[in-house]
Order: sequence, then structure tokens, then C-alpha cells
Amino acid sequence: MKSPIRGVRRKVAAAIAVAVVASLGTVAPSSAAKVSAPVRGGELKVGVFDQFAGFCMADNNANSALFAVRSMYETWVEQRADGKIVPYLLKSFTPSADFKTWTLTVRDGITFHDGSPVNAQALVLNLEALRGSLFINGLLGRTPSAPNPTTSGAFTGNIASVTATGPMSVVVTLVKAATDFPENLYGSGRFVARGAAQITGGKCSATVVGTGPFKLTSFNPNELRVEKNPTYWRKDANGQALPYLDKITFTFLVDAKPRESGVKNGSLDMAMFSSAGESRTMGALQKNGKLTSLISPPDYYPLIWFNNRVAPFNDRNARLAFSHALDHARYVKVRQAGLAGARVPDSVFGPNSIMYTKRGFAEFNLNGAKDYVAKWKAANPGKELEFSFPYTSGSTDSLANATLMKQMVEAAGMKMNLLPQTTAELITKTFPQQYQVMSLTLAEGTGTAFTLPFLVSDNSFGNPTNPFNAAAAATGNRALAAVPRLLNLANLNDPGLESLLVDARATNSPAGKRRLYQSATQRVQSEAYVATVGYTQYGLVYGKNVQGVNQLGLTSGGNRRPVTNFGIDLTSVYKSK
Repeated sequence: MKSPIRGVRRKVAAAIAVAVVASLGTVAPSSAAKVSAPVRGGELKVGVFDQFAGFCMADNNANSALFAVRSMYETWVEQRADGKIVPYLLKSFTPSADFKTWTLTVRDGITFHDGSPVNAQALVLNLEALRGSLFINGLLGRTPSAPNPTTSGAFTGNIASVTATGPMSVVVTLVKAATDFPENLYGSGRFVARGAAQITGGKCSATVVGTGPFKLTSFNPNELRVEKNPTYWRKDANGQALPYLDKITFTFLVDAKPRESGVKNGSLDMAMFSSAGESRTMGALQKNGKLTSLISPPDYYPLIWFNNRVAPFNDRNARLAFSHALDHARYVKVRQAGLAGARVPDSVFGPNSIMYTKRGFAEFNLNGAKDYVAKWKAANPGKELEFSFPYTSGSTDSLANATLMKQMVEAAGMKMNLLPQTTAELITKTFPQQYQVMSLTLAEGTGTAFTLPFLVSDNSFGNPTNPFNAAAAATGNRALAAVPRLLNLANLNDPGLESLLVDARATNSPAGKRRLYQSATQRVQSEAYVATVGYTQYGLVYGKNVQGVNQLGLTSGGNRRPVTNFGIDLTSVYKSK
């Protein structure tokens, strides 16, 4: 489902779109481009649907904006086409027998944009910055400058300690055992390697010191420009320097129409789309023989996050009323028509997810929804079941999505007020959630590392050595202790659910793990902690003069996913004459 909140962390994780793996994605049959010898130079112009937030740990760049970020940065690990997480800037990662300790070994011979080495010291600094340790130290007067605390401080809350054990090796100790720690280290492609000069230089948000094929030239919220990194470490299959392009310009275009017309008339070489509201456009572009379309599978799961702490959704009857009022088939038909792969949801997580189960799912049942409204009103005499629902102002697709859901829930006797919000307002009010209910794509992929953190109440599990918990104890500033809880968008406090999730993550048996995760999903669905109205696919469309897409394999062998929520790897892309 396209989150009606189009600019906020529409997550993020992976997507396959080539004919040879048709079960995971599709390439428009008429769009197979003729391969030519790589051409060096030139500029690529790319249209995206998210604004650019900055480059520090606290800057949450949504999916298509992450496309630009990922041209300059690389991740310690990468996701292979089959969904497996493999080393990238790392040479290896090895768990202990109990999966509570992980040894990470950094790949030799890589430097940041400023020439500084990528080594164990750099990895420790990055992990400590993600955890929030540097901010805490700065707050207490022990370091001169550091990034602000962010959602990454919550996402990495399960890390107990990070220790360099050699020039290129680091040991990470966890609070709770995690068989999926490498996926956590990936962070939906967001946990990139930043150089020390950026992290501790005092201008972290406006500075880029990465390892990627391109370097920052300039940026503002609506446009980001990069240029070739002349010292990039990877080579092509013939041993020649990469990248091929000299420059790339990424332009934020909130509506689909300018991106669609841009790739058609050539003012844009490439553009990203989301089925969250742009399915018709994506379907039409797939049929355009002059363009190439890569479409991800529906492996992104926008969720409707009920705030379980405030009225009216602190009442299970209200949550079930909303959930049963959602006509999933109608939503997919109206808002996702014309795109191959669109699927009517029968679980809050898609069928490729290990957490997928139909058990407890609130299917469309208008009479049932009305009954739950009546139960809520009986418990709240004289009141209407009324609430506000935010959507991204300026986006016709976001408004259309929210309007259709408004029609559905109001048919069941509820009153849903549409609340226009800027992207900045949405980001500010999301972590922690300040709305009664909202839609946001956070769950994704086949695994759980980008799902589980949003369903537990405290990602530090009360660990007293967590940087924020320790600082709260030392200073009496209770607000710091709230950071590990920022990702709890539904404001849940369900020990039984958390026990299932923690046990599942620690279990190395595939069958046992799946059984526990599915039990957790059944509980989430039975209690209607969250709901869904449709899954999301991401698309990348480009002209026939753009070539070299997905020509560069991964450092550990195998290929990347052909297109993800943040687009593609642009390292091997070039423009033919």
C-alpha cells in the first residue's frame, strides 16, 4: 500500500525485476535495451519523489531520496538478489554459537572520499555514532562534536558493546541473541559507512564523506548533484576504473506526472515511482516500447499504525472497526490498477515475508465494522468514533489514497478528518508518533530486521549500558531513556508479543523461527495493533540511451536485487551516444 504519507521513510528494503526471476519482479518485455560498449562521461538526470534531508544519522532520507544518498555512500553489507545479506565493505561476519556476539572483518584497500582508510576504527566510530554514544558523550562534555540522536539509536538498541580487536576486526556484543544481525546492520540500505571527518567534523548533515562512486557537489531539499569520485575502489569486469558517468542530478518531483513526462520527452534520463499511488503511471510506462521499466515485487508493507495509547484507538473495538472497514480488493483495484504484481493483502505482511500468515487478519466486513463501532459507542456514550488521519500535502496521490480510505471507514459509521501535513511535519511527529493513526511503510522484505524493531516497546530491552539509558541515569534526563523506544509507532506494551519476537530472532531453526514469527503476526492481527490496505512496489524507468544497469556484481559474489525501494546501483550505468 502506498502510504498516504508519501514523504516519510517509505521504506525501504528490496526488489527484483528481471525476466529471469519473474517470480520476484518483471522487466517490461518490450524494453530490453541493446547493450553497447561502456561510454565514459556525461550526466544522468534522475527524477525522485522524496525530498533530500541531509546526510547524518538523524537525517531520515525516504526511499527515492536514498537513491541519491546511495550514489555517494556504500553499506557494510549488501542484499543479494535472493534476499540474503552478504558482506560488502566488510570481508566477513561471523556469529558466536549463541548469536549474541558477532565478529566483523573489514575489507582491505578501501578509502573514504577524503583518503582516510576504511578500517576497524572507522567501523567502530560508525556503529557508536549510530548507537548515539557520540551524542551522549558530547552532551556530557567528553567529545567536541557529534551527530544528534536519531531513530538509528533505537534501531541499534540491541547492541551492548562495540570493540576493535585488530586493525580490521570488530566484535559486536548484543543484548539479545539475533540470528538476523547482518540484516540489522544493513538497515534497509541506510546504515552507510561515513568517514570520521563527517561524523565528528561539526557539519555532519551537510557533509558527505563516503566510499561511493560519486561525491557531493551541491544539494538543497529539492535537488542534489554529484560528480565522479576519481579514486573509487571498484573496477569493472575488464579492470577499468568506475564509475563511467561524470555527473548525476537528482530532482525532487512530488507528483508522478512531471516524472512520467520527463522520461518520455528525455528531460529526465531516469525516474522512480511507487505503486503507493502511481500504479497506473507505472503500468502505462511498462507498455512504452521506448523505455525500460524495472518493477519490484510487492515486498514492501505499508502499515496503518494505530496509536494504542490514545483515544479512540486505545480501544480494541475502534481498531477492529477501522480494520474491517478497509475494502482491500477495492483499494487495489482503484489505487493500484494497471500494474502487474499488485496483490490484494490477506495479511499485514506479504507472502514473501517469514512473518506472513492469514491467521487473525481482519478481512473486509462492513457489517462487522459497524458492529465494532456500535460496541465502541456503547462504551463511550454520547461520543462519535472520530479521529484525524494525516497525509502528505501537495501530493495528489497521497490525498487520493487517504480520501478512499476515508470513504471506507465512514461507510462503517466513523468520522475520519483528513489532516494535510508537510514532509517535515510528518517526520517530526512520527518518532515518537503524535497522531491518532497514520500510514507509513516500515515493514519490508523477506526477513525481519526491518520489521521487528517497530513492534517491540524498547529496542534496548532495558539494558543499563545502552548510551541513552546510561545517560538518563547519570543526568536524570528521562527524555534520553525514551530514545530506544522511538520506533514503537503503535505505542505497544505487549510482553507476550515481544517474547514471541525475541525468541524467534534467537532461533536458528528455520521451521521454528517461522512458527514463532507467524504466531507473533497472528497476535498483531488479532489485536488489530496495525492494519493494511495494500502492498507496495517500486519502479525505475529509464530511456534506451541509459545502459549498464545491474552490470556490476557484488564483492562477495552474486548480484544485487535489480531494483529496490532506493532504486539501483549507479556505479556501472552509462549513457550511449
